[in-house]
Amino acid sequence: MPNDTSNSFPQTRNDVNNLKETATEAAKDLASTATTHLNKARGQAQDLASHAKSEAYDQVGDLQGKVGDLATAARDYVVARPLTCLGTALAIGFIFGLSRRGSRD
Repeated sequence: MPNDTSNSFPQTRNDVNNLKETATEAAKDLASTATTHLNKARGQAQDLASHAKSEAYDQVGDLQGKVGDLATAARDYVVARPLTCLGTALAIGFIFGLSRRGSRD
């Protein structure tokens, strides 16, 4: 009987060592796979951020162009009709002044 147990311990040690090696290899494979997926996701996120940044710059450029066009149109209107603009500004100021004075009473 003592012989049977002494013979089974080396086999058990071998099984434990094999199990340990298998677990270590599985952990390394899992880490490698996770690193690969992480790098892929990081690259995709960077591409997405770069695209969003490019689109934002395009939209800002378009908006600046439209604001510039609006300012030019307003300037041209004032140059073409200065008295109309002056009268409109005076009327708006007068109405604003009356509304402010009325709120104090």
